[in-house]
Amino acid sequence: MLTSTCALALALALQAPAVPAPPPAPPVPQEDQAFRYFFQNLARDIKRLPSKETIWILGTATGVALIAHPADDNLQIWVEEQEPASYTAIGRVVGDGWVQGGAALATYGVGVFGAHPKVRHVGSDLIRSQVLNAILTRGLKYVAHRERPGGSPDSMPSGHTSASFTTAAVLGSHFGPKVGIPAYAFAGFIGWTRIRDNAHWLTDVIIGAGIGATVGQTVARGHRDSAWTIVPTVTPNQVAIHIVRIGN
Repeated sequence: MLTSTCALALALALQAPAVPAPPPAPPVPQEDQAFRYFFQNLARDIKRLPSKETIWILGTATGVALIAHPADDNLQIWVEEQEPASYTAIGRVVGDGWVQGGAALATYGVGVFGAHPKVRHVGSDLIRSQVLNAILTRGLKYVAHRERPGGSPDSMPSGHTSASFTTAAVLGSHFGPKVGIPAYAFAGFIGWTRIRDNAHWLTDVIIGAGIGATVGQTVARGHRDSAWTIVPTVTPNQVAIHIVRIGN
């Protein structure tokens, strides 16, 4: 009896339909593998730097900086007459390149270990953009050799500003103006804190914003339906930053 029962159970098991295997996970694109293909991806980003978009952003930033240059001294004099502002510590910390880079690594980590492809993709772009921004910013500091308002070196461009605008450009490219506009506004706030701390001239911040926006949009190019960019404008009484649509 026991033998018959076992034989019947074995026959039923053999006749049961096989459970289909789960489909294989889609391969991770090369550009989303931030470390394995880091140098290949970075080389691709560098090749993409020369573009009409780059000329537009950097040309505008350079033109505005030239126009705003006479205001450097007057603004610096005004800053020296003010009491220290506690809020500038936000920009000093959050805008630091190492903090921005750490946030990029954290974003990538969440995407990888949480199995979120979109987050992983954004994190990968943020990592490469911060590295490329650091290279360009540090190189220009060496070439410009400009003193800060307080007399220390490495003033042009503002690294805090360029790092912050790099992040804003990547986020805006991926998520559109609903995220991009607040991100650019916060990056502009960080740039202002560097002026308010008497750590940079106005023109350092303008050029830093142009470099950061250029790098971020270059790295994230092709990941957006529409392109948005910053356009600094100067009027007789103020310098303002507008965000305009330049894509389709």
